[in-house]
Amino acid sequence: MDFRLSEEEEKLRQSVDAFVREELIPLEPEFETAPDIFEGSRWKSRAKLSRDPEIKRYLALMEELEKKAEARGLWYLDVPKEYGGLDVSNVAMIAVTEELEKTSVPFELGNHVSNILYNCKGEQIEKFLRPCIRGEKTSAFGLSEPASGADPSMLQTTATPDGDTFVINGTKMFPTFADVADFVQLFARLPGTKGREGVTCFLIDTGTPGYRVARSIATIAGTEPCELVFEDCRVHKSQVLGEVGNGWALNQAWLGARRFQVGIRSHGMSMRVLRAVASLVRDDDKEVGKCVERIGHFLGELEALRTLTYFGAWKADQKLDVRTEAANVKLFGTELVHTVIDFALEAAGPSALRKQNIIARAFRHARSHRIVEGPSEIQRHIIQRALFREGVALLELM
Repeated sequence: MDFRLSEEEEKLRQSVDAFVREELIPLEPEFETAPDIFEGSRWKSRAKLSRDPEIKRYLALMEELEKKAEARGLWYLDVPKEYGGLDVSNVAMIAVTEELEKTSVPFELGNHVSNILYNCKGEQIEKFLRPCIRGEKTSAFGLSEPASGADPSMLQTTATPDGDTFVINGTKMFPTFADVADFVQLFARLPGTKGREGVTCFLIDTGTPGYRVARSIATIAGTEPCELVFEDCRVHKSQVLGEVGNGWALNQAWLGARRFQVGIRSHGMSMRVLRAVASLVRDDDKEVGKCVERIGHFLGELEALRTLTYFGAWKADQKLDVRTEAANVKLFGTELVHTVIDFALEAAGPSALRKQNIIARAFRHARSHRIVEGPSEIQRHIIQRALFREGVALLELM
């Protein structure tokens, strides 16, 4: 296996590194007091609809950064070439994100496009996919439910076939920014099915009769997920994404790809927090003595996380099964960054409890990362299932 970037990919990494140093890092003092909505990377949807003059000011800064990034050829990186993108590898995208994570400015290169939308076909491509690529539309991901929580095999939302349509009934919890999204990627099951069977993904426009956003929910992480209600919501069969009954595979593809990004983001957040601690104690020999052993230990673990993340991305590029690697990365990364930040809060003292402090801001996100897109308990279940599936072979190594 070889994680090294190609010559072209290395040039891309260097270009991103230059963009971070020249455009993003100088803005860090400005973003220390930014509104909470800019704490995460999914700020675009709600910020663009805000009338708050302070949010508009920060939005103008972000839009100017987008223009500069696009001018440098740093947009549409992971978009397939058939849709006008560079179609860079998973390993290269991890390298790009690693550079972006060297700054606390919440900026992403490219518009947020759910990877499963590349399963669009026919009219779906022009209605849903291309507008998302261009940044003209945004989508929400409707999977979790009040009763099933993080286990999609227990989802209860139903899609009942009725001629050329499906009638959808059920409730979804915690899709991020669904109240300002243009459409939702909704997962529902066919009546009479259970487990992975019959799960189907639908593309449903906001404003469709029978579909409403019941409420938005403020969180400590600055995001505002929503509760969605579907009551006899009728959608045409042309709005099925992929094939009827193939929704489980789409869900797994979405989660697997995102979990490697979670790994490298956890690495970057941890490194920023440790640098903040080092800066605080640098001139105090006594405090340095207290912290140096722990920091050294964390640096070793972070290098292991980085290697595990690149390994998973490499396997994904080889079109291999990465479910276990994705779970390993999600579990290890989100648990580790939380431990690092907990140490940093103690080492930095009361000053780190200020809401705008870099460590406090990181803490609010780190805790939620252990829950969203599959909590730690689910990742442990996936890993244990793989262990028992391959148990005999593994025991022979002991």
